[in-house]
Amino acid sequence: MELLDFLIIGGAVLFILLLWGVIGFRHLKYLKKKIKEEWEIVLHTLAKRSDLLPNLIETVKRFDTGHEVLIERMIQERIKAAKEYDPGAKKIEYEHDLTAVINEMFALGYKNVELKRDTNFLELKKEVDDLEQNIEQKTKKYNQMVREYNSNRKSVYLKPLAAVIGYKVENIFEVEV
Repeated sequence: MELLDFLIIGGAVLFILLLWGVIGFRHLKYLKKKIKEEWEIVLHTLAKRSDLLPNLIETVKRFDTGHEVLIERMIQERIKAAKEYDPGAKKIEYEHDLTAVINEMFALGYKNVELKRDTNFLELKKEVDDLEQNIEQKTKKYNQMVREYNSNRKSVYLKPLAAVIGYKVENIFEVEV
C-alpha cells in the first residue's frame, strides 16, 4: 500500500510538472510570436515613411539646390536604416539619425518661401507627420508586448522554464519622432 501511494503521488507530481512545462512553454511561445508580429507592423510603418523620402528629396531639389550635403545625408541614413532589420541599438540609432535628417529637411520648408508654399511639400510633410505619429503608436504597442513578455519571463513560475528553453530578455524599441 505504501508503494502504491508513493507511485500515485510521484505520478501526480510528474503530471503537474509536465502540465506546467507545456502551459508555460506555450505561453512564452505565444508572447514571442506576438512580439514578432508587432515588430513586423513597426517595420512596415517605418518602411512606409522611408518610401516617402525620395519624393521629399526630389521636391526639395526643385526648390532649394544649395543643400546637396543634407540630401546626401538623408539618402545615406535611409539606406542604413533600411538595412537594419532587428530591433536593437543599431536600428534605434539609425532611425533616430534618419528622423533628425527628416526634421532638418522639413526645417528648410520654413526657410524657403517657395518650398513652404508648394502643395507637394506640404502634403509630404503631413504624410510623414502622420506616419511618425503612427510609428509612435505602433512602437508603444510593441514595447508593451515586450514588457509583458519580459515580466512573464522573469516571473517565479516561468523563469526556470525560460532559462531551459533559452528565451532571453527582449529589448524595447524607442524612436524619437
